[in-house]
Amino acid sequence: MPDYLNTAKSLGFSQVKIIRNISIECKPELRAYCNPQGCPNHGQNWVCPPGCGTLEECREKVQGFENGILLQSITELNPPTAPEAYKALNRAHNFRFKAFIEAVKPDALKILPLTSGGCVFCEQCSYPVPCVKPDVKMESLSAFGIDVGKLCEQAGLAYSFSNDIVYFTALLLWKQFV
Repeated sequence: MPDYLNTAKSLGFSQVKIIRNISIECKPELRAYCNPQGCPNHGQNWVCPPGCGTLEECREKVQGFENGILLQSITELNPPTAPEAYKALNRAHNFRFKAFIEAVKPDALKILPLTSGGCVFCEQCSYPVPCVKPDVKMESLSAFGIDVGKLCEQAGLAYSFSNDIVYFTALLLWKQFV
């Protein structure tokens, strides 16, 4: 396997870990936060409910993946921080993740990209019309009901919510590299 850890670091990720024999649970109590009252993205795009599918369909997508690369973009903040700043940091994280996927894709037989906050590659999502960029679409960790804190713990990485530091996390699941 090529040196994807150094590739990720060169793209600007703060932390990168390979997780072998990954165990992913899609929890209904976490997916419950993805609702019309709790999230403005609900029903607005392909990576949030209902566009991403049921929780069972999300479980089926992650089944069979035994390995993952967990990537974090960590930024220290000077509170108070405007919501637009968080959006810009998430966007930068997801474009960094896209560059990483492009570096990995030629060597991978099957991958599933999951990230914080979902896809950011179209000005306006085509939902409910079919996705216009399915080759770059990234699924949402939250929509899949994945406990990001537990995932980071499994990888030995810090993760928290605070006013002075933000952790954006992405997970690239892979079946096999050629």
